Parts: sequence; structure tokens; C-alpha cells
Amino acid sequence: MKAEEAISRLAVHFRIHDDGRPTPFLDEAVAVAMVALTKQIPKKPLLINGRMKCPNCMKNDRSLGYYCDCCGQPIDWSDA
Repeated sequence: MKAEEAISRLAVHFRIHDDGRPTPFLDEAVAVAMVALTKQIPKKPLLINGRMKCPNCMKNDRSLGYYCDCCGQPIDWSDA
């Protein structure tokens, strides 16, 4: 299962099973998981002022590789 599908399934699960009961521990755990999964999806680098920047943290423009060494965001270099 890819991260995109997992995020989608988690979101659907909460829409279907939202019965109004407070579930703060589960809600927080799922929110953290969704953020972590979202960060695993490779994103295209941004070209700003002639420099390539990480689309997540905007800090790294010198040594972007397959991952940003500042925040760990996977970088998608296809058609970049």
C-alpha cells in the first residue's frame, strides 16, 4: 500500500466512524500518522530565484539529493 492510499483510507475511516464520541488518543495518533505518511510522498523541488529549494522546509538549495538533508523530505527529480 502506498502512502497516498493509506492517507485516503484513514480519512475515510474517520468520516464513516465519526459517531461523536471523544477519542483524543486515537485522533492524535491518526493525525500524527497522516502527517508522517504525507511527508513520505516525494515532492518536486521548487525553483526560487534560480535555486532549487526543498518544497517542505525551503531551506536546502545546495545539496538536495534524493532526500532533503534538513527535513528528510523525499525529492522527486523526474522532469525537474
